[in-house]
Amino acid sequence: MADQLRPAMVQQQQYSGGLFGNADHTVIYGGSFTSVGSAKTEKSGFQILQEHVAAPAFHNSKQRLDPPRCHENTRQAVLQELFEWIVGNAIRTASIAWLNGAAGAGKSAICQSIAEMCIAHGILVASFFFFRTDATRNTVDSLVPTIAYQIIQLIPQTKDIITQAIESNPLIFEQSLEMQLNVLIIEPLLRLQSPGSNWKLLLIIDGLDECSGDQNQMNLVRTIARLLRTRNSPFIVLFGSRRENHILMAFNSRELNNMLTQLPLDDNYRPDEDIRLFLNDSFDDIKRTHPFNNRLPRDWPSVEHVEEIIIKSSGQFIYASVVIKFLSIPTSNPSTQLDIVRGLRPTGRVTPFAQLDALYRHIFSQVTDLPTILNLLAYRIFGRASLSGTAYVLKYLRTTYTVSWRLLYLFSSVTWMGMTSLSGMLRFLTFFATKRARKSAVSVRFQLRYAFFGFKNYHVVCSKTVNNVRMHSH
Repeated sequence: MADQLRPAMVQQQQYSGGLFGNADHTVIYGGSFTSVGSAKTEKSGFQILQEHVAAPAFHNSKQRLDPPRCHENTRQAVLQELFEWIVGNAIRTASIAWLNGAAGAGKSAICQSIAEMCIAHGILVASFFFFRTDATRNTVDSLVPTIAYQIIQLIPQTKDIITQAIESNPLIFEQSLEMQLNVLIIEPLLRLQSPGSNWKLLLIIDGLDECSGDQNQMNLVRTIARLLRTRNSPFIVLFGSRRENHILMAFNSRELNNMLTQLPLDDNYRPDEDIRLFLNDSFDDIKRTHPFNNRLPRDWPSVEHVEEIIIKSSGQFIYASVVIKFLSIPTSNPSTQLDIVRGLRPTGRVTPFAQLDALYRHIFSQVTDLPTILNLLAYRIFGRASLSGTAYVLKYLRTTYTVSWRLLYLFSSVTWMGMTSLSGMLRFLTFFATKRARKSAVSVRFQLRYAFFGFKNYHVVCSKTVNNVRMHSH
């Protein structure tokens, strides 16, 4: 009987979808069935794009609450130079600009301010601000989709072009950076570009050194340069970063010949004058708005104290900014806070330089030979030697010349900050206690004091050695 029924029986099947999506060992005897609404809806290109966007990397992201920007009437020279390059009032031969400087020099503030300045003048701006400790914007993976999303908002005609490209290749964000840049940014812009086009587009990529992976940083620079060189450039790019060795190599590569302009944040822009203006305005604000302002003397702070902060800033806005933030805490007397900063009062549980601690702890986390770099810094600081002189002394101290320079340039953003007082520098270098070194701040201080007195005793010998080594090296 069972054999007679078998021909009319629908054979057993396992269904992966539809009406019997989760059924197993299903047997159906005749009948008809209609499955409604079982088809899966594919994501649109715009939905796929949104899933890969890092919104915190926007220059106007709410995640970047109160982003650093230039204080009013400061950084005027560099901002004007950048703006002239962007609008092309002068003949522009370079399509890439590199704003570089030491840690805390104010690169991100300048990039933020130039973005806002350009938008106010009707210039289209798309941006990506890398940030080391934010997993959504510390890799290159989200760069292209984030820029592409902003371009769609700025130039709506690009939406269909970009989204259709994603729909035809849903895995494009798994492909090379060059492919993504070409298909999702350059080609859509070129298709819309015409002789009558009057829009200007500026891409700002800040914090390049905070993108994970040295090779990724170098590849990003070279890839953008290569694409802009081989295609009629539909935009210009402003990079902001520290002057790390590998990044310098990338910007020195042949891909960037005759298409790069550099803006090093050095003494040519007179940072001390800008820092003084920032401090004076900030102290005025504190005296006007702070809850303890009635306890502050009329002549607080003294001119000498302001100059002391300027000297310790060494051209880097970050130190002055951290001091002002510490003094502005509404629950503490600013005068007392300033005494703590100046080392006249114990810090107790307060951490006036926590931001600097984190910055320079990261710098020191890159060191594999901490004792050597401590000796190097001790001679560089206390011996007041030049970079070249320090390298020669390290050679004399049985450190190879190549390694000496490698260590020096690893810390170029630190050694450029020339504190001269022993107490100030000890405090400054105490920031460099790292997990890798597994040393407390006290032991680092002891090591530096030991190195200081050792170098001090034979400073003259070392100075003579520098000259002798130089003579024999030529």
